[in-house]
Amino acid sequence: MRTSRRTFLKRAVVFTGLLYVPSGILKPRAWLFNPVEDRFVPFERLRGLQAASAIKARTFSSIEDKRIQLANSNFARLWASSLGTSWTKVRIGCRASMGDTGANLSGTPNFAFGICSGTSNIYFDATTTHWCGLKSTDSSWLRVTSSPAAYAMSNATTPPQITKKVNTTVTIGGAWDQSPRLINVTTENRSCLFADITKGSPNFTVALFSRNVNTASDVTLETYLTNVELSSPSVTNHIMSNNQTQAIDEATNGYFNAVNIGWDRTSPVIELSDIAVVKIS
Repeated sequence: MRTSRRTFLKRAVVFTGLLYVPSGILKPRAWLFNPVEDRFVPFERLRGLQAASAIKARTFSSIEDKRIQLANSNFARLWASSLGTSWTKVRIGCRASMGDTGANLSGTPNFAFGICSGTSNIYFDATTTHWCGLKSTDSSWLRVTSSPAAYAMSNATTPPQITKKVNTTVTIGGAWDQSPRLINVTTENRSCLFADITKGSPNFTVALFSRNVNTASDVTLETYLTNVELSSPSVTNHIMSNNQTQAIDEATNGYFNAVNIGWDRTSPVIELSDIAVVKIS
């Protein structure tokens, strides 16, 4: 029998240790985006609440999955003040899926998945205060004619690259050694997409954890919540990438304190479930 978010989140507090029991001593290190409060909140506060944005709802096996749907749009939310800038390594994660146009995507599709300073001027705005993360740069995305269909974030040329944007200046760094795959949104085949970001002076290091094959499989909420907090996640059909680095100057350009994701296409849409921020160290 499938487990609902509400049941899982309540059960996790008691049995798994995944969620943090409220305490005056312990502080949470993991936060999920909550649509009711429109902000990131600690895991332990999510008992009885949906754990993803209430923009697009899809139902699989009688369980509703509320998602952020990106369609030529961007999204940014400040993470919890208890995390702030007091981290060495942080992970942003979600479960992701994608629409299907029936063809490869041309014209250099632009998907951005990262962190930013504040939410006033974010990636895909005319100017951006300070942003760093994954940016797709290949001229096309490959549509894999599997069942169900899937897209790779490149077409056998250049996988996504570590990128920063300060004001109007975009600096593109090295390419990761894999292209994340996203499977059709109308099917129960959600993929993990994690970006692990480690502070440095001056270089920040970023690694990706994502689906690396086109084989259909779903990442359940239980699997996702278990792995999003692990320093070395293990999910079927997923893999960790190599590291890429980018020189970052937070003191000059702004300290990162928000998740910022965007997509420049109306069709196909990209949908994100259960966006999380985790302090790894």
